[in-house]
Amino acid sequence: MNQNYYTILEINPSATNAEIKAAYKRLARLYHPDKHQGNRLFEEKFKVVNEAYQILSDERKRAIYDLKLQYLVLQYQAMQQAPYQTPIVTREPASYSERHYRTIPKREFQRKDLKIIIGIFIGIIIASLLVKLLMDHITGMSNYRAALQYTKMEQWSLAHSLLTKTIYFKPNFADAYSRRARIEMNIYQNYPAAIADLDEAIKRTEQPRADLFYDKGRCYEKLQRDTLAEAQMTKALQANQVYTPAYFERGMIRATLLNTYPQAIQDFNSFLKFSGANAKMRNEALLYRGYCYYLLGQADKSIPDYEQALAADTQSGRLLYLLGKAYYDLDRKDEACRNFLQAYKRGYASAAYDLYQYCRIKVD
Repeated sequence: MNQNYYTILEINPSATNAEIKAAYKRLARLYHPDKHQGNRLFEEKFKVVNEAYQILSDERKRAIYDLKLQYLVLQYQAMQQAPYQTPIVTREPASYSERHYRTIPKREFQRKDLKIIIGIFIGIIIASLLVKLLMDHITGMSNYRAALQYTKMEQWSLAHSLLTKTIYFKPNFADAYSRRARIEMNIYQNYPAAIADLDEAIKRTEQPRADLFYDKGRCYEKLQRDTLAEAQMTKALQANQVYTPAYFERGMIRATLLNTYPQAIQDFNSFLKFSGANAKMRNEALLYRGYCYYLLGQADKSIPDYEQALAADTQSGRLLYLLGKAYYDLDRKDEACRNFLQAYKRGYASAAYDLYQYCRIKVD
């Protein structure tokens, strides 16, 4: 028991992968045959060191080796602690006159023996299952960690493949499903596959996160299933009432796809209450809330939203054009024409028609 792969590499059984690698490099340099003119002794030592490294550097092989090593240690300890047995002393064989014979009864198979055999068999099955579960967990987590690294490097195909392997070994691992869904959604545009993975992640999570429903809603939106998309955004907000992207996205769905303008305005109101919202999304929310007011015949309410958005994006021809439309509906023709002209100068070509139609200004 003095010689094992850990003692060969001169490391502790709890050594990290980095320590194992460092020990191997040091001993490989020490025993390499090229440094000893092909000496057979050093060649054998080098082979033993290399064999130890090949086992201990692989997580799965190391786990199996540790189980075997632990078993051998227990056997060794049991042998060391075996009680001393007094030598058996027998007398000389009896003479013929002393001998008598009897028939040795045959031992019959009893129910107790059957129970013992069944118990041993069940124990072997349970032990095998436990070892398989342990190995599956180790392999699955190793694949998952590698997938995260490839995701950071934007090597999507490798990351997707490793996440699939993770799910094979750990079929209830919700995070693996959700990460694979994002690759399918954002990289491959395979929205049905992404929805299937998100369903699995939601099913395997006791309290599903809001972002899972949000991503599922975005997939339905891409598939032009607008009512289902709206429903998923609602579920996201039920899971987390302060999940601002869901307010914004549901507002956009209602404003641009479902034409439910009052409900869209409510969503944009909720989104704009949060001061930490993304600046670009905040500007879009102001623009579309103003547009919803305009479509509801409340041009006076749309103007403050357009002006606030324009303060953050002064070069937006679209905002200037919409502002001009709102002013025109309020019979403020001079302000309307001024905004149409500014919109046209900033590259918003559609303003040319309004300049001619309402302001009698013809532009090239």
